[in-house]
Amino acid sequence: MRLTFFGATREVTGSSILIEAANRKILLDCGLFQGTKSSEERNYAPFSFRAADIDFVVICHAHLDHTGRLPKLAREGFRGKVFATAPTRELTQLVLEDSEKLMEEKAERENIPPLYELEDVARILELFEALAYEETIEISPGIKLTLKNAGHILGSAIAIVESEGVRVAYSSDLGNVPSLLLNPPAHVDNADYVICESTYGGRVHEDIKLRKLKLAEVINNTIAQNGILMIPSFAIERTQELLHDIEDFCSISGCERPTFYLDSPLAQKVTAVFGKYPEYLSETLRKNHKNKNFFGLERIHFANTVEESKQLEFAPNPKVIIAGSGMMNGGRILHHLLNFAGDGKNSILILGYQAQGTLGRKIFEGNREIKIYGKKIIVNAQIKSIGSYSAHADMPQLIDWLSYSKNVKTIFLTHGEVDQQLTLSSKIKSELGKQVVIPQMGESHDLY
Repeated sequence: MRLTFFGATREVTGSSILIEAANRKILLDCGLFQGTKSSEERNYAPFSFRAADIDFVVICHAHLDHTGRLPKLAREGFRGKVFATAPTRELTQLVLEDSEKLMEEKAERENIPPLYELEDVARILELFEALAYEETIEISPGIKLTLKNAGHILGSAIAIVESEGVRVAYSSDLGNVPSLLLNPPAHVDNADYVICESTYGGRVHEDIKLRKLKLAEVINNTIAQNGILMIPSFAIERTQELLHDIEDFCSISGCERPTFYLDSPLAQKVTAVFGKYPEYLSETLRKNHKNKNFFGLERIHFANTVEESKQLEFAPNPKVIIAGSGMMNGGRILHHLLNFAGDGKNSILILGYQAQGTLGRKIFEGNREIKIYGKKIIVNAQIKSIGSYSAHADMPQLIDWLSYSKNVKTIFLTHGEVDQQLTLSSKIKSELGKQVVIPQMGESHDLY
């Protein structure tokens, strides 16, 4: 068996790993590069392999940095099978169709060709085959595939590939524990090699028990100042967790003020998918919400059209606007930042990872002079963050998850910036006594 790393190497985006075994080629994820100025060039660049030579793709979850180049793969000749859980297939469709629309708008605005078109999205979706958690299938003679719950987002999976006497576990992205929405990640106790994410490999998350208190504090501050709270939020998982917590806040406070707006058609569609697959949600959530009203949607005002989004500027204060994108590198949140970020009585609440090079990272790091659509903005709004909303495992959780693979020969660290990977690597060696490799782009390893 041979591994080659083609993305998320010493960085967080562009996940893509090639496994060659039993005369077949299997691609683990096929994500978009995001954040840096060179990302677009890298997305447009040819694959480092012939798309038509790939036999299978395994998609572990629907985030764009794990799925975003799938339509390009189909466009360039891939015609094999794509394996994923049923929720991942549905969420991938929503994410790719939304991404294609944004790419089309950008292509027209900047007079460049789109990376792919809607027909490419449709072509790749036809190739999906759904697998359930803990179901093992022989995808080709001598190659077995198993998906386990990763606890990251709805339908997210750990992939285990077995062939030629070698068992490889790929974490993709592991969830933060405890999660209000999902069961914790499954353990893998008999892998020979593990490919593990390291997004927060050098960090310990703040106590999740404090997050509702911190959220209530930020909301109450918005009310006291008669201001506007802008929450850039990822459409999948983060928005749903936030809606769940807002429902809890409303139940306690009566929620007379402020008014909550969800300005993300994609997030609204994603939330509907959650209701369709309750069996993928946590046992606790299902027990506490037997009526499947997980998110208190009757309290939320939806801005579906562009015109409805624009009208939020004139809605009375105090108000909370939840809008994409989560890293502020596109989407409707940019228009709200243009309108409201200059006012010191307003706030921006950052809930998740902000990749290097994104507008969200610049604001999070305290850059007060930003540009949106070429216009200079001075950020006077208060910048708040709640780290416990992260959907990624932190260092102690990663060490705990890895500790179950007693006989693992080598652990490969992907999906993390170098400082996080070096810290996690040192911890793995000292606590688990395992060999660690931090691969570079294009690096290959033969597994025995």
